[in-house]
Amino acid sequence: MARLIVEVALKALAGGLFVLGFAVLAEMMTPKRLAGVFSAGPSVALGSLLVTAVLSGQADMRAAADGMRAGAVAFFVYCLVAPPLLSAWGVWRATLAGLVVWAVTAAGAYLLLPRP
Repeated sequence: MARLIVEVALKALAGGLFVLGFAVLAEMMTPKRLAGVFSAGPSVALGSLLVTAVLSGQADMRAAADGMRAGAVAFFVYCLVAPPLLSAWGVWRATLAGLVVWAVTAAGAYLLLPRP
């Protein structure tokens, strides 16, 4: 249990440091509309992967990275389907339908990823 607490604390610290670094980088960028590329998501993912690699090894890091890849593909699909659903169905039904699309896409993408 103590190892799990240390791992979570280290992931939070590493993620926070990456968020800080990426925030500084985003602040220096022009135009500002590109600054979102360096938002919290990628920096927290990097921090989490770094700590996972150090504490748990390459196999666990690969599994985490595979999940992140599948989630990214699913988020892209969600971004494609959400705007038309919003205009057709309204906020609540479109959000629920979009989340279902996201979940199905994420699960499918994860299952289709090549295994070592």
